[in-house]
Amino acid sequence: MYRSKSRLAALALLPIALLTGCDFRLSTNDSSESSSSSSSRGSNRKEIAESIDKEEALDAIRLQSATDPGGEKAVAFRKQMAELLYAQKFDELEKEAAAARASKEVFANGTWKISQFYFAFERKNRDAQGLWNVTEDALQAWQKAFPSSVTARIAYADFLVDYAWHARGTGYADTVTPEGWRLMKERLSQANKVLVDARKLPEKDPVLYSVALQVALGVGLDKAGYEKLMDEAYAFEPTFWGYDASRAYSLLPRWYGEPGEWEAFAAKAAARPDGLGAEVYARIVMRLVDFHENLFRESKASWPKTKEGIEILKKKYPESVEILSYGALLATCANDNKTAKAYFEELGDRYLEEGKIWPSKESFVHYRKWARTGKW
Repeated sequence: MYRSKSRLAALALLPIALLTGCDFRLSTNDSSESSSSSSSRGSNRKEIAESIDKEEALDAIRLQSATDPGGEKAVAFRKQMAELLYAQKFDELEKEAAAARASKEVFANGTWKISQFYFAFERKNRDAQGLWNVTEDALQAWQKAFPSSVTARIAYADFLVDYAWHARGTGYADTVTPEGWRLMKERLSQANKVLVDARKLPEKDPVLYSVALQVALGVGLDKAGYEKLMDEAYAFEPTFWGYDASRAYSLLPRWYGEPGEWEAFAAKAAARPDGLGAEVYARIVMRLVDFHENLFRESKASWPKTKEGIEILKKKYPESVEILSYGALLATCANDNKTAKAYFEELGDRYLEEGKIWPSKESFVHYRKWARTGKW
């Protein structure tokens, strides 16, 4: 994202790529990541990869590829909304968004339907330029057809944030071209203008603040300004946990935070009387696990508080394979053998496809074996 020149120097060596969450998680992309020192759970990924035995290899083959019921329904919903956009059925999009806002409906994994509505129009950095052009044309046509629509404006602002990242690219800051920085700044500025106009409309939408938080991160808004924005977001919808996840992310040292700052924020968010308590703490940890080699060793995050939140989430969303999988992963990261074993036993052979939670099938069975036996 675009940053002032004073920020560029500090962030010039930070890659955009994610880490893998636990230093003992298997990965085929660890060339850019540092190896961790030996621990009671094993040492670096290479050594763990070499320790995979014949039994684990067979177990990996036998795994059942699973889908998360909530995630599956969210994907189907996003596909439906995308089809409406490209067919320019804007009146139907308006009705769907209004219904999702009014109901505050969530899917079976706790994701808000209104968030998934806007996610339907996301473009990926790898997409061809023609796809970006088609999407922008459709979003602009929507605004023209419904000039007083807050939904159309938020969708376009959200697109512009993604388009800004597209201009920047995913490499190190010192690899970004002057044109890339110029386009990123221009698109983030445009997104902010669209949001300013949207806030003047009578219809309100919680995702407006989520997009505003992304813009704030990109332009390097000072902490006072960020806190003011968070206060406005909380006042509008205190249980919209995406706000907390976004703010915690912005407080990683790779962005604008100091060591220990995101953890302090997570504790503060969990303590808010009108918030979600330990549930939001777990959501934050689930969001940030992939930005650490081992989150519970490298940060001041609390595993007991995280576990408390996961238990709440499991009760609220008992069908969610995703939440249960995160629980098994995080319990392993925290070296909580008893809890990891219980979560893995509940999971059985249900494996969410590679890249969602687990780096690979082999990593899943390797962690599960540790949970069952206490040995790597």
